Amino acid sequence: MFLSVVKSIFDIDNVGKRWGVRILYMLTVILNAGIHFNPWADTDFTPLQNWIMNVYGMTEYDPDKYNALMTEIPLSTGNLIYLFSAVIGVIILLTSAYLYAAIFVREFRKEKIASIKDSDPEVVNYAISHIPDKPIKIPELIGRLVLLVLISIVVAIPIVSITMYFMFLALIGLPFIFTVPVAYLSGDKGLFSSIPYAVRLSRKYYFINMRSIAVVLFAAIIVDFAVPFLAQISLTAFYIVDAALTTWLWLSFARLAGLAYCTMKDFPIKDGKRPFAI
Repeated sequence: MFLSVVKSIFDIDNVGKRWGVRILYMLTVILNAGIHFNPWADTDFTPLQNWIMNVYGMTEYDPDKYNALMTEIPLSTGNLIYLFSAVIGVIILLTSAYLYAAIFVREFRKEKIASIKDSDPEVVNYAISHIPDKPIKIPELIGRLVLLVLISIVVAIPIVSITMYFMFLALIGLPFIFTVPVAYLSGDKGLFSSIPYAVRLSRKYYFINMRSIAVVLFAAIIVDFAVPFLAQISLTAFYIVDAALTTWLWLSFARLAGLAYCTMKDFPIKDGKRPFAI
């Protein structure tokens, strides 16, 4: 059972006719790997590291020395281009994850409605009560996706800052809120109403969601530990493999969010019995 759950999380191309998510995956990998091959970007931050050590190495406050350090922060144009490219890379990953989750829910609903319509007359009366909501229309999906990405960019800095200080609480609360973007992108709820709605759905599925999230986080830890060894062999291979695995993990988490949302919404736990495993 557990291995089937792991497979369902990481089998990212198993959506619809598969070609859509495969194209999404390849484009995301290419764009993120391309950041490291930008000829105008400079990844050498040694001068900045030395500058930081000089600032922290001041044993006594010297106004002239301090002002001189503050006015000569050693960030080259190439460094700035690289940092800007890295931020763009994160935005691309985030957008791809949101889009994947939305595609997953849309295809899930289309396939489920079709399977019920094709069922034998004897099971229609039972299945009709489990028909999911209609798939969101493409124009509405695009509008919601753009708005969600823009809002995510605006709130990213405060959210990351808070998460760093309260990491444990953030992990504890993650199973409640990780399906919030899916609730919005599915078209079921509005931007703000999707938050309490997702939390309400997640209450009985909390520990199941926590287990599945832990699987993805464990995979991310393994990747972060193992992939850097490639840099000692070939930087080119490292950049490509890192982009490929990072994209795979982001889309796997998006798939988990979509799977969890569809499960919690269409297969609620009743009398302590869980009809569908995630």
